Amino acid sequence: MINKKAREPFCFITSSILVEITGKKAHHLKELVGILKKIDDSSIFFHVHHTFREYSFAAGQYSNDFARWVAEDLEESTLAERLSAINIHDFADIAGLRAQIIKIIEEHLMNAVEIRKAPLGREFYFLRSTSLISPTPFKVWTLNDFAGALKKVGMRSLYYHFFDARLRLGHKTNDFSHWIANALGEPKIAEKIERLDPYFMTMDQLRDKIFQICLGQELPQKKSSFNLTILAKKLLGQNK
Repeated sequence: MINKKAREPFCFITSSILVEITGKKAHHLKELVGILKKIDDSSIFFHVHHTFREYSFAAGQYSNDFARWVAEDLEESTLAERLSAINIHDFADIAGLRAQIIKIIEEHLMNAVEIRKAPLGREFYFLRSTSLISPTPFKVWTLNDFAGALKKVGMRSLYYHFFDARLRLGHKTNDFSHWIANALGEPKIAEKIERLDPYFMTMDQLRDKIFQICLGQELPQKKSSFNLTILAKKLLGQNK
């Protein structure tokens, strides 16, 4: 299976980005929503993803710029948690993600007692990014060669094929799963990779998991020794 030749090769691509100021800024949530409804897709994509691209996201931090600004500059922790809890992996395009962000903020505004304003100099400045795409030397025909190349390419190539392709470009899946399912004819392997949620792991962990899936080296999930029935009885006062 790992040496089966594909109908067409997989060519690894890498990318760099140019970040520019849009000239738009929000002092409070109403302004933020108004701009969110009109700003171009690349701005929303940037503010949701750039921490992952630069590998600066860590567990316990707010996962996107909107949640971070709401928490740190508006001190609206409940709203920040809701924005941070959005599972980006559930969306296949920016339009759906945009609508969900707006919905959450508008629901909060409906029940808000006051509209908090960011301190001077701490407004939300909207940025946008443009991707500059370039080929890498890695062109592979088999799953074995694919796994080997995956260990050699830079993280920005991994980011491009797994994040960029699915959301910014509107693909229904990541580039790896698409190639493995269609060019290699291995839909089960493709599905396992597609099920990975890159928003809940580091880039290194994501690469390792894809590598293990391709070579059939997945670690079996440990069975939990935690008994939910016992817990339920304790909570209900029925444990004897």
